Amino acid sequence: MIVLSRRPLALLICCLFAGVPVVHAAPATADPATGMRLERRFNLLAREKEKKEKNKAQREQTERAASPTKLLANDDEYPLFLTADHLEGETELETRARGNVELRKPDLLLLADRLNYRPLDDEAEAIGQVHLKQGAAEIDTEYLKIRLTEQIGHTEAARYQIERSVQNKFYDNTRVTVTVASINGANSGAPMMMNIPNTYGLPTEAPAERPSTASGSAERIDLAGENHFLFDRATFSTCKPGSTDWYLQASKMDLDFDKDFGSADHASVWFQGAPLFYTPKIWFPLNNRRRSGLLAPTFKQSTKSGFDFTQPYYWNIAPNYDATFYPRYMSKRGTQLGAEIRYLGEGMESEVRGEYLGNDKKFLDRSRYGYSVRHQQTLAPGLSAYVNWNGVSDDWYWEDMSSRLLQTSQVQLERQLTLGYTPASWLSSSLQVLRYQTLQPDPENPIARPYFLEPRLNLSGYKTNLLGALDFTLLGQYSRFTHDDRDNKAVGDRLVFYPQLSWPVVASAFRLQPKIGLHMTSYAVDEARINGGKRESFSRVLPTFSFDSTLILEREDELLGNAYIQTLEPRLYYVYIPYKKQDHIPVFDTGISDFDFAQIFSENRYVGYDRVNDAHQLTAALTTRILDADTGAERFKAMLGQRYYFARQRVQLPGEAQRPANFSNLVASITGLVAPKTYAEGTWEYNYKDRINERFSAGVRFQPDYGKVLSASYRYTRDPLNQKGLVDQVDISGQWPLAPRWYGVGRVNYSLRDKQTLETIAGLEYNAGCWAVRAVAQRLSATSGAPDTSFFLQLELQDFASVGSNPLSLLRRSIPGYGKTNELAPDSF
Repeated sequence: MIVLSRRPLALLICCLFAGVPVVHAAPATADPATGMRLERRFNLLAREKEKKEKNKAQREQTERAASPTKLLANDDEYPLFLTADHLEGETELETRARGNVELRKPDLLLLADRLNYRPLDDEAEAIGQVHLKQGAAEIDTEYLKIRLTEQIGHTEAARYQIERSVQNKFYDNTRVTVTVASINGANSGAPMMMNIPNTYGLPTEAPAERPSTASGSAERIDLAGENHFLFDRATFSTCKPGSTDWYLQASKMDLDFDKDFGSADHASVWFQGAPLFYTPKIWFPLNNRRRSGLLAPTFKQSTKSGFDFTQPYYWNIAPNYDATFYPRYMSKRGTQLGAEIRYLGEGMESEVRGEYLGNDKKFLDRSRYGYSVRHQQTLAPGLSAYVNWNGVSDDWYWEDMSSRLLQTSQVQLERQLTLGYTPASWLSSSLQVLRYQTLQPDPENPIARPYFLEPRLNLSGYKTNLLGALDFTLLGQYSRFTHDDRDNKAVGDRLVFYPQLSWPVVASAFRLQPKIGLHMTSYAVDEARINGGKRESFSRVLPTFSFDSTLILEREDELLGNAYIQTLEPRLYYVYIPYKKQDHIPVFDTGISDFDFAQIFSENRYVGYDRVNDAHQLTAALTTRILDADTGAERFKAMLGQRYYFARQRVQLPGEAQRPANFSNLVASITGLVAPKTYAEGTWEYNYKDRINERFSAGVRFQPDYGKVLSASYRYTRDPLNQKGLVDQVDISGQWPLAPRWYGVGRVNYSLRDKQTLETIAGLEYNAGCWAVRAVAQRLSATSGAPDTSFFLQLELQDFASVGSNPLSLLRRSIPGYGKTNELAPDSF
């Protein structure tokens, strides 16, 4: 073997005298005079070309003779560099490196005391203080053998660390929705300010992903390809190395980061030096991807159900089809079986959930059940179907089985079938059948049963630029109203046809829109049996006219160094509808709508078509907005409006109080930032005549950072029919750090009308970074009967599993802005 020094002059002389044989030689030592380390470049992808093209290989040999530090051609896209204090060996066969060895190639770094590299097999064998960084994985060991391109090899007595990106669940993706028009909307207990857009500058959105690190040790690690690792007698944890508060210990472990799944044999989970559980086999997700198997069990303690334990099982039937089973044991009631099935196909989405309790020990050993079916499907282009069918076994099912205030006050369960058809882009239609199951949880306060729709046919159209300048709107509806109580309720058919024609004039600074319409309604009614049950037919035809005008003024200004745009938008809206007597028309589905900024600019103050108000009125409103000068995002908005009447009200619902003759209540609204990181919203409806508030709501949410939020709100609503208070509630909630890593959470929802607390939540969270503990207590008032108190205790091992009762869904729907603190970056706390 010929030994070469790395001095350039000596290298050139050896090359001239040795000729071709120098290709099979390798520099072996560093020059003490220069102290320079030796480096070689291996071009792996060119090897196959050399075998097929001999003449090209000869040319490459000549080039390598001129540059002996390059062992293969220079056209390899992914070269490999080997640097060490000493290099020696035979090119194409083996290169041996000693002292501070560094092997580099794209997405791979290998450090060691000694290393043998075999180019033909693309295999490296490293010995002594070995450190491998391959993609997001790092391994420290004393011995490693690996095929670099295939990423296949093994090591012994190793420590590993693997970083990956996982879905950030600091906030829940779902948005809370409350149907205000429903019977339960007013007293549902849903908090204000749940969904605030991020344009207001509050931290209401978190990054979609966050980093997560898995680490541990193993007696042997087999590299089974890119991002795939097999372990013998290993540990696994998401804690920082050296601070392993919890870990999984297993005889064998398989981590596949491409499939985002891990499995382990003979596994035990340890927390703070104590074993939590043992299982002969365990599967766990590495990035929240679905996989069949047992989910983390949940348990809680409540006064109504006793010890409550649920062990879910998830079945990933297909990529678009899955099922979850919920066997649930309640010490005071018995065993309940539950299941949820979901299906997602092309133009189709289904969700079916059911629960069954065979013999409820606290309910005279009667069976109890609840179910929900939701399905929507596109049957053909323009043709769709929708199903929403719900039911429970008895009037007290929600109160006994649910921990949700929104559900305990839910008394009208929809059973709806809808078929939709859109023959053209401007025209749509639907056929609907709608029934209700009405619950009566409080016999002293009976709930009125609504009419059923069997069926209802809707037709709506909107055609723009008709005759070049006009907009045409069409509303058509046929409804057949039925009712279970035929002795006291009339039933019948109603046909509505309402064509409208408008002429919008739009410019940058103003908008004008006159509109005319003809509201035609026909009835065929069967009177209640108590009134003789005779059949009557009658009709109603009313012309309508409205004129809408808006002016938009802007000015630019600056406050505390921040540029902004303020708008001033006065609006006038005039409506004329002549009077027609309607007292003989039954009320099937019509009620008084809330008097707010949505209704103040509408023609009819009633929801439904059984009453069309007489109108000779003008609405005046003023809106001002503060916009960000750079982005145009809205930071603040205030609105003030009132309606002026030029004739007294003559059309009324049964029991409705007559309005003042000359003007309406005053309505006002504000939304936006009132201080840094402080969002406020409020609405106010003031009755001038009686000098009382008809409706008032105000809320403030202070959220300076993630995991720091305080909210307070007040709501008052007076029933427009009987003039009594319908809602009078105070709601205070928050999440706030109490000490390093400690957070307090809580909510108090108090009814001033009923002089009772509707819901109380109090809890503590401890965030250790790689694990978290939550202890939460909830006291929930029911419509009737005694309140229910529940206790939640959960230990969550970060990105692995949780043990105990999960209070997250309760906290997310009860505390506006609540965030899962262990999803924060470590430097956040």
